[in-house]
Amino acid sequence: MKTIIGNWKMNPGTFIEAKRLFEATKKIPTNSKKVELIIAPPHMFLRELSKGYRGTRIEFAAQDISRDQEGSHTGETSATQVHDTGSTHVIIGHAERRALGENEEDIHAKVLMALEAKLNPIIAIGESERDAHGDYIKTVRRQITTALDGIPAARFKNITIAYEPIWAIGAEHAPDAHAVHQMVLLVRKTLRDFYGEKAMKATRIVYGGSVNEENARDIFSVPELDGVLIGRASLDPIKFATIARAAAETSV
Repeated sequence: MKTIIGNWKMNPGTFIEAKRLFEATKKIPTNSKKVELIIAPPHMFLRELSKGYRGTRIEFAAQDISRDQEGSHTGETSATQVHDTGSTHVIIGHAERRALGENEEDIHAKVLMALEAKLNPIIAIGESERDAHGDYIKTVRRQITTALDGIPAARFKNITIAYEPIWAIGAEHAPDAHAVHQMVLLVRKTLRDFYGEKAMKATRIVYGGSVNEENARDIFSVPELDGVLIGRASLDPIKFATIARAAAETSV
């Protein structure tokens, strides 16, 4: 099965537009046994969209949560509050959150909060640039091991790692399939080295960064890749449908 996570980011501007976009997304034909759809709208739209949805083909994710459970944290949203909207997943550590000052300690705390609230964490990792000395490999391994520190082996089935190199977000072209595969292998090796074979096999890995209707088929063909995290293309039902079709046709 292939997973497609659509991150709407701070779009669209109104709930009427969000509902219209979701209605169009619902109509996208997929083979539910081959394709899993997860939509991450802005927080204020989550409850009405999820509670109004009677189907089972689409699940919902928040774009972030607080590292705290409750208290004096103006503007924050807790994992429990997100779970109460009907959401099943949450994106943690997205590059745009890291750019605002979120650090590895914050991300680890949020992963723990998500699991405690019965949310499935989608942990975004990725280097800001490639260097000739391979320091970016150390960066990616550190991001993984810090985020997952102390996580019980039984919880890895709830974990998704989203490899999304910062330099590819919003870029004209995504890395080619070979480059994506090399990083998938790195993520899996890191999981196996630190947490064992069972944890590695239980963890899902998706790729994000300039995924579109033109390159989706090549990316879905990458061995051991479980899906994609998409931004702009998730706001266009026609492009999203093309990506979903590519997922279904390449899924085994």
